[in-house]
Amino acid sequence: MENTTAQRAHTFALISEDLRSEADALAAEQAPRRFAVLALDYAEQDGVILAWGLCFGDGSVVLTGETAPIRGTFGSLDSALRLFRHGEDTTYVTWVDPEPDPTPAA
Repeated sequence: MENTTAQRAHTFALISEDLRSEADALAAEQAPRRFAVLALDYAEQDGVILAWGLCFGDGSVVLTGETAPIRGTFGSLDSALRLFRHGEDTTYVTWVDPEPDPTPAA
């Protein structure tokens, strides 16, 4: 009688340094990008940080107020910035980390 059972493929075990290296790379790749929302006063040549934010790979954003009483999670940066749009005020987003790709990952 012939054995037709599929042979188990050899799986290569990652040594702990390789696994740690892969985990570190994954964390760096998936890390949220930091940014600040500032209010700019061109007449006074001054600005103030309103909030700090984190932008995640799916496009969602978490904001925490610096000088503005804001704390929340938003579906996108645009929706988060609606909180700051009123009157003639000028708000500006500056990226602390590299700006994320314009299209969120699927």
